[in-house]
Order: sequence, then C-alpha cells, then structure tokens
Amino acid sequence: MQNLRELMEARSAELGSKQYLVFGERSYSFAEMNDRVNQAAQGLRALGLGPGQKAAMLVVNSPEFLWLWWAILKLGAVMVPVNLRLTAGEVAYILNHSETKVVLLGDQSVPLLAELQEQCPGVAHWLGVGLESEQGLAPTEDFYGLPAEAPPPVEMGLDHPAGILYTSGTTGFPKGVVHTHGNYLRTAASFARTCGLAPQDRLMTTNPLFHVNAQFYSCLGTLFKGATLVLTEKFSATRLWGWTREHRVNKVVMLLALTTILYNRPPQDDDADNPVELVVAGGAPKGHYADFERRFGLKLQTLYSLTESPLALMGVLDQPVKDGSVGVPMIPDWPGLTNQVAVVDEQDRELPPGETGQIVLRSQAMMKEYFKDPQATAEALKGGWLHTGDLGRTDEEGWVYFLGRGKDVIRKKGENIGAVEVENALAASDLVAEAAVLGVMPPDAAGEEEIMAFVVRSPEAAPGWEALIAHCEGCLADFKVPRFWLAVESLPKNAMNRVVKNKLREREDLENTPGTYDRQAKKEVGT
Repeated sequence: MQNLRELMEARSAELGSKQYLVFGERSYSFAEMNDRVNQAAQGLRALGLGPGQKAAMLVVNSPEFLWLWWAILKLGAVMVPVNLRLTAGEVAYILNHSETKVVLLGDQSVPLLAELQEQCPGVAHWLGVGLESEQGLAPTEDFYGLPAEAPPPVEMGLDHPAGILYTSGTTGFPKGVVHTHGNYLRTAASFARTCGLAPQDRLMTTNPLFHVNAQFYSCLGTLFKGATLVLTEKFSATRLWGWTREHRVNKVVMLLALTTILYNRPPQDDDADNPVELVVAGGAPKGHYADFERRFGLKLQTLYSLTESPLALMGVLDQPVKDGSVGVPMIPDWPGLTNQVAVVDEQDRELPPGETGQIVLRSQAMMKEYFKDPQATAEALKGGWLHTGDLGRTDEEGWVYFLGRGKDVIRKKGENIGAVEVENALAASDLVAEAAVLGVMPPDAAGEEEIMAFVVRSPEAAPGWEALIAHCEGCLADFKVPRFWLAVESLPKNAMNRVVKNKLREREDLENTPGTYDRQAKKEVGT
C-alpha cells in the first residue's frame, strides 16, 4: 500500500456495507463513505484541483469534513487544516504561506470571508460547506449529485505530501509541518497496534478534525483496522458518557485537558456505568491516574506526540500506567519502520535514566519538513532526530516522563525548572481550579528568573496566599515555589483547551501587575 487513496478503496471493497462512521443520527458504511469521497473529488477536480495543489479547510467536525479531506487526498492534492478559532489575519497568513488555491469554509468561518478574500488574492476558489444559506459561496453540497466514480489515478508514493499542519505559533509565525501519505499510514498502523484496535471496535473522538490527533489516530487508525469511528462535533463533559452508551463505544481518544475536566467534575453514581474499556489520552491529573481508572471503570493509556511526529510515545496496553509517565515508543507496525526515543543534553549526548534533558525522537514517520523553511527543518531534524524542545527524563525501564515544553523552562539559581512540574503541584491543591506559571526577571533577580503563578482560585479558596504557598513548600523544592502570585478569573486558551502563555505576557513587567503578591517581600506590589 503506497498511499491513502489505496487504503480508502481497499476498505470499501473489503468491508462494503459495514458501518464506518457514526455522527449523531447519521451513519455511513465504508462503501458509502468512498462514494461520497469520489463525488467530492469529482467536484474539486472540475475546479482544477490536482496533484500538489493546496486546499484549506475551515470546517467543523462532520462527515463532510472527512469526505472533502479524503477527496483532496484522492486527487494527490494537499490538505491544509485550519484552527477554527484563529483570527482572519492568522488564517490569511496560513493561506498565503501554504499557497492555498481552494478554501472550504463552514458557516462558523463565513464572518472572516470578506477580510480573507481581500488578504488572500492567490486563492482561486472559495467554497461553502454545510451553510445555512448561500453566503455568496459556491456550495459543496452540489458535489454529491455527481457520479460516484473514482477520479483518474494519480501517481502517489509513500513520500507524496498529504497535509500541511500549522503549529500553534507560540512565538513568531506558525510553521507548516509537511506530512506524507507514508507518515499517515505508518502512524495509523502503529497507533492501532499499540492500543490494540480491532475491526470490531467502536472508537469515539470529540477532538477537532483540524488537529493532528484526530486525523492520524481516530480517523485513519479506524480506517486502517476497519473499525467504526464515532465522531462528535465537539466535547461535552456532561454528555460524553451518555454518548458512549448510546453508540456502544469501547475506546475513546481524547486530550489531557479533557480527562482533567472529566475528573474535576463532581463524582456521579453512574460514572463507571459505560461500555468504555480504554481511554487514550495525554494522561490524567498527576497523582490521580489510578483514581481516574477506578472512577470511570476503564484502562487509561497515555500518549505523547507532536505535530511534527504523531508517531511517538504511548503507555503499554497490558501494563499498569506509571503515574506521571507519558509512555514508551509506540510499537512500529510497518515494513522497515523503527521508532526510537532518547533524552539528551545540550550537546546531543544521551543522558542516563533520572537525568533531565531534551526529548528527541527518530522514526520514518516524522515530518518531511517545515514548509518553505529549510533552516528550521535542519535545526529540528539535526542528526536525523526530531528535537522536540521538550524537557523529560527516563526511568530504568525506559518509560519517559514529560517535564515541560522546551520554551516553558524557567532558569533559576543554575537549575532548569519545568513549568509543568510547578503547575502540577498547584493543580493538586483543592484551593486551585487552574494555574499557569511563567519565568519573569525582576530587577533584583540579577539576571536569573523568578517564577510567577497565575491562579484561578477554586470557589472554596479563602483570600490570601499563605495556605497555597505552604502546600507548594510541602511538595516542591524551595527554589521551585513561585515568588510572585496573581489571582485571575480565567486563563487564555486555544482551540485545544491549552493555555496560551504568550497572552499572559502582555506587559513586560508582569511581576508589577496590580494585585500581585511577592512571597519574598511578603506583600502585594505597591504596598
């Protein structure tokens, strides 16, 4: 098998009437999916979309997303998924940088249309997907009246580009991560093997389809194994377990942020009354992995990956999860595929177990390149290893522990402090609903950083910081306990429910923000 078109057509021929996709009350077999994809491909081909050309998608989770995405792939074109919460300026950068020719817009993105059309003269076609009205866009719904014949064959090998997925761009402009058909196939196969996915399984995801997680694991993992995909438009903590019962779901793929939301909800008598056997996620609240499993009556299998390398690390299916660990290399399941991980120092020398360094990955399923950025590509893939920039360590058995994003490291008194370690300590307190920490450099820090905590207090938390500071002093070395403390109503989040720390840095002297408490001075600033 050389490309995703061959995979789609093989499953349609083999499984025909078997149910592939469930979306609310709508359901489609493997053959029906392939027919819709062919119709969409005919429509896009008539507009001139062909091999190597880019088609961007700003579409909510829906069957139409899958039909259009896979139609793009069948034509040998390249799909550019766009985060639906981006501003018009951010979207315009992606469309222009990726050299997109066709844009598919859902109803929620129509308000951006006029500004996008003005800023993106290189786009040849603007198409509407599932719109309630014409909105001035050619409707893709017309495609599904076309013949369901496969478009003419296109020469596509494993190295043929399939998608450009843009990173969140926490600093500077986002980078376009180029993935090939081979990357999708190798990762889907290996994910399926590592989590024991079987044809009889019914796997559900609420993750957005514009994200690497849903594409590589849930969508293509199920397609590869001939399993059934249950897709929801978005996550709902109140409805999730009901959905699993309604659709007889036995496996769920979700994000770490979502397991935390579920765990932090008040316990219910029927929490374990669900058919789910396995949840694959980044983890659960630290210190509560086993509690999460007991409460919801399932197995938790951890996951660590990046946009640049979806084939990365997972927990071991038949072993107890190690609290705080993100796992070991996924089991490679493709001819010639290997998957390696190491933790290295600043000279790329591998560190022994227990020592903190940078997590690096190596496999034949890593990104092909950063689109139009050879320098960043060379830096990221130095020596054939993907340098994640993330801090981690291993234990004696090879399990990897993620200690924070590389840019999320605070340097204090000669020590590297992973922000996530401090944030986990804060999250373990009943006084905290959410928290994020940053490094700041007040004038008296002599070039070192101090830690500043932004805390969303829990309803039962009393004013003052003494109790929370005492909690941190009980579980962190003193140099890791934040010096500066600021109560906030909420933390800025992106579409993946991750904290956007750049938005917390809107002023240069954060430690002088009114209301900030200085632990060292034992008073609020300005008092």
